[in-house]
Amino acid sequence: METHPSSAKTVTIEKHKDGSITYSVLKSEQTREYTVYASHRPFNIFDLICLITIAYLIWIVYYKHAGFIFLGWFLMKRRQVRRESIMAIRDLGVQIKTVYWDGSAVTRFIDILKIEDIIIHEGISFWQIKSYIAIIIKDEDKMVIVYENLLPKLDPILLETYRGIHSIIFPFEKDLFAK
Repeated sequence: METHPSSAKTVTIEKHKDGSITYSVLKSEQTREYTVYASHRPFNIFDLICLITIAYLIWIVYYKHAGFIFLGWFLMKRRQVRRESIMAIRDLGVQIKTVYWDGSAVTRFIDILKIEDIIIHEGISFWQIKSYIAIIIKDEDKMVIVYENLLPKLDPILLETYRGIHSIIFPFEKDLFAK
């Protein structure tokens, strides 16, 4: 845990490792940021097999096939998620950010006036029950899922994220999951 003084305010940075997922917490009086990092490495055995296949096809003069394989491999790699984060800013709202392995990012800001509630919910995926945090937005049919791609465990990551975000966005409401 590190503490950084910045103009008479204290910002606390915590890094945790829960099994294979690493996450960090950035805390101050007015903001909270929770970031979950992907556990998989950017280069794995599948990548090695693809690159060897491409090299072999180029060597035996099948340039077109090598190009298609390389293009497919590249498109798959660039859409892998490196990290996802949520930042709550008191009296403003919530920012959700997803960063991909190629460095591109998708960010969405939700104004505090549009946030109806923040919930922890469960969904069924194949043979597993997965917990997730969702933001219910006024006058919208769909919820916004936090950590949609990485789906960390309920305890401790989702519970800690829920408590922190809820305390910033709804400071006067009682926390249902208080310790």
